[in-house]
Amino acid sequence: MKPVYKTKKLTKAQKKAYKPYALPEFPIYRTFPIEKDGRYFYLVGQIKIDEEDHFMQWMVLDDEGTMVDKETARPIHESYMAWEWARTLSDSLIPLLEEREQLHPDSEALEQLIRWSAEQLKQRLHEDDTEEILEYITLFRNKTMREHDILRFLYELRNVVRRTESEGYLSEPNAAQIRKLWKELQEAYQPWIIQLFTIDSITFQRFSIQLEKAKDSQERKYAYNTFLERNYIRTTASSISHLLDYFDGDWNYLLNWHFEKTRIDPDNPKPPISFKGKYKPYPVLKKIYQAMIYAIIPLEALLFLGTWNIGILITIGVQLVVFIPILQQYWMWATLHLIFQWKEILKDKSMVIARFEVKDMGSTTDSKTFAVLAVITGGIMHIFLRNWMVLSIFLIVAGLLYGYGVLADRTSLSWTKVEFHESWIKVGPLEVWSHLVRGVSWTDEQTLEIDMRKDNGPLKVQFKPEDKEAAVEALEKWCEKNGRSMAG
Repeated sequence: MKPVYKTKKLTKAQKKAYKPYALPEFPIYRTFPIEKDGRYFYLVGQIKIDEEDHFMQWMVLDDEGTMVDKETARPIHESYMAWEWARTLSDSLIPLLEEREQLHPDSEALEQLIRWSAEQLKQRLHEDDTEEILEYITLFRNKTMREHDILRFLYELRNVVRRTESEGYLSEPNAAQIRKLWKELQEAYQPWIIQLFTIDSITFQRFSIQLEKAKDSQERKYAYNTFLERNYIRTTASSISHLLDYFDGDWNYLLNWHFEKTRIDPDNPKPPISFKGKYKPYPVLKKIYQAMIYAIIPLEALLFLGTWNIGILITIGVQLVVFIPILQQYWMWATLHLIFQWKEILKDKSMVIARFEVKDMGSTTDSKTFAVLAVITGGIMHIFLRNWMVLSIFLIVAGLLYGYGVLADRTSLSWTKVEFHESWIKVGPLEVWSHLVRGVSWTDEQTLEIDMRKDNGPLKVQFKPEDKEAAVEALEKWCEKNGRSMAG
């Protein structure tokens, strides 16, 4: 079932009003009708779909496609966000809290579990998160006893949400009821939410992984249930907080921030974000990607069905396994590039703490790895095609890649620039936002390792000896501003 609360189907008047403010590449959506004073209004804005959907660069339009003033836009925005939060939170939390009502853990056993988990993590990670994890004990001792009331509010919110979805628009009475219930829910729930967010996200995540491995007792299930509760609250907030990268449980601050920072101001130009630098050829790659998906591969499939030529099938396989993922990944990073620029503007944190010329320790390794992959791919294709020309091409490519890796390691080719911005780090063309960084550490006298929250290995860069002292100072400032710790 398609969601009724937002759609890409804009009227001609809405498209005309929004077009001058549109950002490149992001899809444009509008909300369902939102009633106020007997009239219908719409939020029209752009959404980036990755882990979350969120309106950005938005405006409020009336039925005729005219942008309304700030005073009129505020209650429309508040009504929609209360609706969005109520919908997401009631769907996710009701089953969770219902499950927790059935759990009756022993308080002493729960305390022992938390102490044991803290010690296990300290031994395994060689990091002292013990004190922070032990805050769980205080957390559970101070836990709100009003879960029954919270569930009642959530049930009522879910009923209003379902009624609104069946009607296909947000009526004024429904909007007023949602805002009233949301306010009452916050009064009962907010003290517990704030406590949940006093513990650092990374520590919380590590503890949850420890618990998830063996949910074989009331205590483990209870503690893990609480971790999921925090996750669902953050997911709900992320419908707009994804652009802020910060949520401590204060819904009102988040709502006001989103209204003031991401609403289109007709007196100011749209943000100057673009595909400059590394992503300049992106539009060409996008066309190639679309041509392969919608034309070349379907045509090759038809030729294979007509000829049953194994060579055509292998060509399709290579395209699907090698070229399509590469183009798709490039597309994704190009769009993220826009998000990074947009966040930088919204945060008002465009100041660069320091810049350095460094040696990229990973570039030569990547080049040699791709060389090996090229040899393997060429060998497999030669086995099926028995074509020495194809093998020769792949061997030449592999030789060039490996040669570049060796040459770059011994010359200035592997040298690039590192910039420490207040809220992110830029290594060459790669932009690493602060929430993607798990930690930073010095692995030796001059080599910095940036541990990212991904399956691939960390980034490693080597500073010049004369830059080491300044680099340490810049990194300390970056860690302080972004709540990270520096090891080594």
